[in-house]
Amino acid sequence: MSMITVNPSGKFFESIAGESILDAALRSGIMLKHGCRDGRCGDCRTSLETPISPTAISYPAGLQLQASDLAGETILCCQAQTNQDLVLTAPEVTELDGISIQKLVSRVLNKDLVSSDVVLLKLMLAPGSEFPYRAGQYVDITLPNGVTRSYSMATQHVEDNAIELHIRLKPNGVGTPYIFNELAQRKMVTIEGPFGSFYLRKTQASIILLASGTGFAPIKAIIEQLIEEQKIVNSTTRPVRLYWGGRCAEDLYMSTLCEQWSNELSWFDYVPVVSDKTENWSGRTGFVHHAIMEDFADLSLYEVYACGAPIVIESARNDLISGYGLPAENFYSDTFL
Repeated sequence: MSMITVNPSGKFFESIAGESILDAALRSGIMLKHGCRDGRCGDCRTSLETPISPTAISYPAGLQLQASDLAGETILCCQAQTNQDLVLTAPEVTELDGISIQKLVSRVLNKDLVSSDVVLLKLMLAPGSEFPYRAGQYVDITLPNGVTRSYSMATQHVEDNAIELHIRLKPNGVGTPYIFNELAQRKMVTIEGPFGSFYLRKTQASIILLASGTGFAPIKAIIEQLIEEQKIVNSTTRPVRLYWGGRCAEDLYMSTLCEQWSNELSWFDYVPVVSDKTENWSGRTGFVHHAIMEDFADLSLYEVYACGAPIVIESARNDLISGYGLPAENFYSDTFL
């Protein structure tokens, strides 16, 4: 058993043999920053306060690591295991505040095709189940064919004892073709979660939301949270602008809802962007984050919440931080892998 301390918060937790450092933290009710949990996104990469021997950390064979990981200066928390005490440096550490990772059985309530390649999947939880999560987080779902995939919740909390997921078809995949073609109403699905550190921070900064494709799902949940908070305090929330990008208008499968929000909420603006211009499209075109760059000269007082394809997220991160003054710590992302 190892003791892991996280500075500057001073929080600590125990890690047992065979579990990753991230899993140990979550088991102890401590949320370290993380995303995919399979070593690809890099969101959970954390500095060690004092470099250690690389042999003190073990990783699964074949995992691609950075030079700093190999040198014992940083660790990839979702994959790293250790039998030694460690001190990590992680500026943002939060407690789960009553949220616990659960594994629950659910059944398919509805499966609605909202575009040629996107379904809205609603999963009904067992009666009496409680499944609290933060708007923006995701779950792992294990399908009846044994395949496990990760999808973000598209509502700010459980509604009518169900969660909603937005799923895009990947024709050559093993998960989404099953969901589209075989997963029927009343089929049983196992969910585990919630996971992820993509959620709204409680600050006064103006907000830019960036979504590509079904990256709109967690963004929708965050907008719903903002709407509910506005109703509770009965005042205008901080300014929010949503940029939603897709290849064509069909990819913006809930654009009507976004337009409704824009018309009804004085603090909310919506900017749809498509990359493939057609005769029927009169809106913005190009890369979705370029629209942000066209609209803002200085992002130093903003927070950006971005969700979607890796190329979209990394391009936005690099360009907005390097050229538009966005503080690196104010860019929050969830990469759909």
